[in-house]
Amino acid sequence: MSKFPPPSAEEPTPEIEILPPPPRSGTRSRIWIGGTKGVKVIKIGPVGSVLLALAFAVILALGFIFLTSAFLVLLPVVLVLAAISYLTGASGNPFRRLP
Repeated sequence: MSKFPPPSAEEPTPEIEILPPPPRSGTRSRIWIGGTKGVKVIKIGPVGSVLLALAFAVILALGFIFLTSAFLVLLPVVLVLAAISYLTGASGNPFRRLP
C-alpha cells in the first residue's frame, strides 16, 4: 500500500512558476536575485575554471595526506596490540574455564 493517499480530483495540482529575469538595464551584472530566495548564476572563465580545479585538487591532496598520516600513525599501535594479544594467547590463558 502507498503511504500517501491519491490526490482527489477536486484538488488542483500546483504548477511551478518560472519567472523570467527582469529586462536588461545599463548594468552588466550576471547576477539575478528573484524574490526572497535567490539563485546566483555566474559564468566563470578559463582562469576561474583552472583556479577552481586547483582548489579541488589541493583539498583532495590534503585529505589524502591526512588519511595516509593517520594510517601511518595508527599502524604501529595496531601492530603492538596485535603482538600483545598474540603473545598472551600463545602463553596460555590462566582465566580460561576448565572443561
